[in-house]
Amino acid sequence: MPISHVSRSMIRLLVSLVTCISAALVVSIDCDAADQKPSRVVPTAKNVKYGSHKKELVNFWQCESEKPAGVLLDIHGGGWMGGKKAETMRPHQLKQGYHLASISYPLVNEGAVQPAMLHSALRAVQFLRFKAKEWNIDPKRIVVTGGSAGGCSSLLVALHEDVVNAKSSDPVERFSSRVSGAVVAGAQTTMNPFVIKKRIGEITFGNPMPYKPFGVETAQELMDNWDKHKELVLRCSPVSHLSKDDPPLHLFYNVNREFPTTKSSNGIHSPIFGEIMLEACREIGVECHLQYWEKDKPKPSMSRQEFINRLLLK
Repeated sequence: MPISHVSRSMIRLLVSLVTCISAALVVSIDCDAADQKPSRVVPTAKNVKYGSHKKELVNFWQCESEKPAGVLLDIHGGGWMGGKKAETMRPHQLKQGYHLASISYPLVNEGAVQPAMLHSALRAVQFLRFKAKEWNIDPKRIVVTGGSAGGCSSLLVALHEDVVNAKSSDPVERFSSRVSGAVVAGAQTTMNPFVIKKRIGEITFGNPMPYKPFGVETAQELMDNWDKHKELVLRCSPVSHLSKDDPPLHLFYNVNREFPTTKSSNGIHSPIFGEIMLEACREIGVECHLQYWEKDKPKPSMSRQEFINRLLLK
């Protein structure tokens, strides 16, 4: 199949693959809304609107805590084109000492383009702070997590400048969008097509995520009209926002490192994305942990769960 053409069936296949990537996270998210077995826990607050778009809904699971607790906010994957938020959790997930939340947001397959997904992710953090008293949230302890596109959105939130507007007529906008950190799986750290082609390989563009969310049909169209799209693409590239005052990051990749990539499913989740972020973080002194799938690769100094516990419990 030419890399310039992606069928609907291929997109559905890619979304299914991203679900598997997301499942690699420490907090496994159950995306089956129909599964209401006794072993599953439904949200304490379900489908609460956090914004004006019909897809801006959050599910919130409140843990038992006498004092305000931190919250792990999950942003689902799916290439910004598909996917859905978690509807249930396993009981043990609510015994970690922190709350859980999962959001839905506008999708490309439903007519949205960037920066809609970015704006939703930032607002979700502000909304959790807005609800802090009601939901017993410690506003200083919010960590974002997600797989693939959800991981990219999580990194964008973690590295983006604060969008707080203290004078806004919208009370949600008066709260900070900054977080304590991000823990992600299979996340893209840049959307720059020239960097992706050079560092990972052109076959990556068999997946439409690097171009469809920006309103074009092929990666070549995006590159041919780079001056028109550059500002938005870089705005949606996490590494572009990196600054020395940013919170710590933990990145995990569950595909082998290969260059050039031989499959788009490998390329779009390549650990080379993690290397790009690690290199940039080391240059300016931001804490960053990179975990490879291969056992013979360097290992991070702490596991994902240890990283989460440090930020949300200690």
